[in-house]
Amino acid sequence: MPMPDPRTVPIRGRSLAWRERGEGAALVLIHGIGGSSESWAPLFDRFSRGYRVIAWDAPGYGDSETVPAGDCTAEGYAARLASLLDMRGVTTAHLVGHSIGAPIAAALWQARASLVASLALVHPVAGFGALEDAHRAELRAARLGDIAGRSMGEFGVLRAPQILGGRADAAVTAEVARIIGRIPETGYRAMVEVMAAANLAAALPGLASPALVIAGEDDPVAPTEACRAIAAALPDAEFDAYVGIGHYMPLEDAPAFTARLEKFLGRHGDATRSATYL
Repeated sequence: MPMPDPRTVPIRGRSLAWRERGEGAALVLIHGIGGSSESWAPLFDRFSRGYRVIAWDAPGYGDSETVPAGDCTAEGYAARLASLLDMRGVTTAHLVGHSIGAPIAAALWQARASLVASLALVHPVAGFGALEDAHRAELRAARLGDIAGRSMGEFGVLRAPQILGGRADAAVTAEVARIIGRIPETGYRAMVEVMAAANLAAALPGLASPALVIAGEDDPVAPTEACRAIAAALPDAEFDAYVGIGHYMPLEDAPAFTARLEKFLGRHGDATRSATYL
C-alpha cells in the first residue's frame, strides 16, 4: 500500500507537514536528522490496522517550513509537535523517536508527560548539549562540513553506506540515500542546531513512561554501549541490540523492527485506548 500523502497545517505561523493513517491509539513517529516521514513506510502498513499512525516532517523537512533560529532546539520542535497532536485531538500517544528524534520525544515528555503512554528510542543520540563548548562547536562544524560543497543528493549517496550495517542490501542503501537526498539543506542545517543544543542524558532519569531502546551493533552514530547506557538511565526500559544493523533499523530490517515494536506496544497500549483522543 502506498504511503499516505502528506498533509499540512499552520502551526505558530509556519506550515507543518505530517502523514497519517489508521484508527486506534495514536502512534507518533519522530524521524532523525537523516530521515523524514518517509523513513517510516513499513510501519504504516503494519500498524495502521490497529493504531492511528502519525509521522511528522520536522521543521524544514518535506513540506514543513523552517522555524526561527531560537526555536531550533529539541524543546522548540517538541512544542510544535505537541501543537500538531493537539490539533489532531490526540491526548495520549506512543512515541517512537529515531536518532535525534529521541531527544525531541524526551522533550515532549518533559513538557507534557500526560501525553506520553510509552517511548521507543531507536538508535538514540544524546546530542552535544552536555559537552564543553569547544567540543560541541567542533562536532557541530563537522556535521555542517559533511554537506559543504555538495548537493544533498550527493551527500545522501555518500552518507547512506556510512551509517548502515553489514546486513543492508543495495535496495535499502538506495532508499536511505534517496530519503537523505530529499532533505532540504536548510532543514538539515536547522536539525544540526537541534543536535548541538540537545542533552538527552539530563532528561533520562525523569522519563517515567515505559520505554524501549533499540541499538544496532554496526551503528557508528549511536554505538551499542551508548544506547545501553541510555536504557540503564531510564526508570523503566527494555533494551535490545541487533547484529548486523546500523543506524536505520526501521528500513534495514523492517520485519524485525515492527515485530519488536508491536510486542512492546502490546504490553503498554491497551490502557490508553479509551483515552487517546478528545
